[in-house]
Amino acid sequence: MRKLLVGMLVVCMVLSFGSLALAQTGKVSLDQWFTNHEFTNYKKASARLTGISGEVSITDKIGVAGSFVFGKSEDFKETKNPELSSINLAIQYEIIPMVKARAGFLTGSYTGPDKEEKYDMKGITVGAAVDAAVGDGVGIFGAAVYAPILTAKIDSEEFKDSSMMAFEAGGTYSFGEIAVKAGYRYQGIEFKEAKVEESATFSGFFVGVGLSF
Repeated sequence: MRKLLVGMLVVCMVLSFGSLALAQTGKVSLDQWFTNHEFTNYKKASARLTGISGEVSITDKIGVAGSFVFGKSEDFKETKNPELSSINLAIQYEIIPMVKARAGFLTGSYTGPDKEEKYDMKGITVGAAVDAAVGDGVGIFGAAVYAPILTAKIDSEEFKDSSMMAFEAGGTYSFGEIAVKAGYRYQGIEFKEAKVEESATFSGFFVGVGLSF
């Protein structure tokens, strides 16, 4: 419940920034992400994560976007439940109609299968998003984000050469201001420092609902 409230706060912050600048349009959405999760050399386990996202326009070209993903994996064999919490806030600029470039900040944490490996993460992100109507209430969308320099910490140990990559693609069907959506999403995190290299990946399909205003 605490994480859901944090996620809603993120969306509210995004909407507030836009409202203060007399935002023209915006949207918020909530989805369930059904994934396969893998940590380094451990076997895969299923996971169900919650995604919350929102964006508003500030001018015809400039806007603010935010997203929050969180949840736990089912048990790996003889280990505990890994957990992901990731918040991304970004400024976006419409390069051409339907295509936006993004730059922002990522923060969050990942708790590994043994519960002693909690990585606190933060870094700068770059990315792009596509959103297009194809007719009769049907739309398509896609987004990609990359954190080339991600700082991850376990207590006092730093993994300075870490990185994160995420992307999604899907479709929507609108009923006026309400839309249902479905698609595929991937998020992968590499934790690197000297000779240490670990990774966590989440990938799978999601379904959700959105509101445009």
